[in-house]
Amino acid sequence: MSRLNMRAALAAAMMALLTLAGQAQAQVPADPFMASNGTWQQDYPDSWWADRVGLGSGPQSAWRQLPANPAPVIVAVIDSGLDWNHLDVDWNALWTNPGEIADNGVDDDGNGYVDDMIGWNFLDNSNQPWDHDGHGTFVTGQISAGWNNGVGVAGVNPHARIMVLRALNTFGNTRASYLARAIVYAADNGARIINMSVGGPGLTEVEREALRYATEKGVLIVVAAGNDGQPVEGFGLASSEQVITVGAAGLDDLRAPFSNYGSAIDLLAPGVDILSLRARRTDTLRDIPGANYTPGAAYVGEDRRYYRASGTSFAAPIVTGIASLLLSARPELTPAQLRNILISTARDVGIPGVDQFSGYGMVNAAAALQAEPDSFVTAAISGVEVVQTAEGTGVAVNGSVAADRLSAAYVEIGAGEDPQQWTRVIDPVAANPGGRLGIVPAERFRGSAVWIIRLVVIGANGQQREARFRLSLG
Repeated sequence: MSRLNMRAALAAAMMALLTLAGQAQAQVPADPFMASNGTWQQDYPDSWWADRVGLGSGPQSAWRQLPANPAPVIVAVIDSGLDWNHLDVDWNALWTNPGEIADNGVDDDGNGYVDDMIGWNFLDNSNQPWDHDGHGTFVTGQISAGWNNGVGVAGVNPHARIMVLRALNTFGNTRASYLARAIVYAADNGARIINMSVGGPGLTEVEREALRYATEKGVLIVVAAGNDGQPVEGFGLASSEQVITVGAAGLDDLRAPFSNYGSAIDLLAPGVDILSLRARRTDTLRDIPGANYTPGAAYVGEDRRYYRASGTSFAAPIVTGIASLLLSARPELTPAQLRNILISTARDVGIPGVDQFSGYGMVNAAAALQAEPDSFVTAAISGVEVVQTAEGTGVAVNGSVAADRLSAAYVEIGAGEDPQQWTRVIDPVAANPGGRLGIVPAERFRGSAVWIIRLVVIGANGQQREARFRLSLG
């Protein structure tokens, strides 16, 4: 029996043994690290992130809102691969290619890849996407680590089925062509969501076309913002309008200093001191230049099978997991509906309203699962520019306004860093997918060196969103 066929047989046997247990399975995971505290001498829970995003064990947890029979959801993880022998990787949580016969040396489904049973290794052009870096195993664990198996952590969505696409090498590097091929593969083979905790300066044409192709095929793409503490605009995949860009938050719910920022940021998710799976013989942080890391310091657990790390790479899969959780509850949701739900229900953090540091705020699984699929209110200010009009010099405010049923939208300004009074300067503002919202006469900005521009959008159901922009004069 081949390794893959043996794996399938074992998985089937495990499912049969666990059928009765599964019927009485707890609604929330009870894995050891999900309830423990201070394992590495920290003064907060080991899996602190869960409560911050509407999960956790409380009565309002999104996990408790799932229907009786959640649907499986195919999630492609484009990363450094997977250690599929990790104790906390549930073999039933991996996508298996229904059109392929294992190890027969034939491209049974005619997709151009031979024996691609669980995904593909685009670096070595093989059907063995194994992880020699650890990054991909960590990310996969966040999305789908096994539930209630008596070990370790739990993933966000036990109903996710991971398509393993190795496109990063042992040092976390890759080529645009590998990423593009992986994106197209995911779209062609049934992925509903793609997680890409990878990035770098610039976006090539081949990557741009791959993103467009996957989006048109109905795939939601989630991308990490990057860890350089710089504007995300022009920063590769994360700057694309075709993706959900996720920044990292710390324990204070604010943007971590290393997390990239800018108008392309859509959401925040916890990304500091996150605990997940460690692939065998890997120490991911050791090989990052300038990390100031002591080898082995991030290992967790007596068997060292777990790992803790910080980065936007580990914020993105939390959003991916929650998006897949929404699809498990409501498989009919479109990518546009998913996106609207995720950003419309985000918990506002930091600067009030939508801003360049937190986007729409902290992803909120509990609120997302309760949201109406077509109900949304969004507001964004992308920037300002000085313009000349027939009336004189003005400040054009650019951004976007959208709602399923728009009731009102207007722009106000307030003097100083924290205005206590607001003056309405553009009213009304029409629905706008992205462009000029209106022009404010320059004379309205007299009397202060700093002004806050506030866009307020109100839906017919009373839901309100605002976006703010800091304008410094002189």
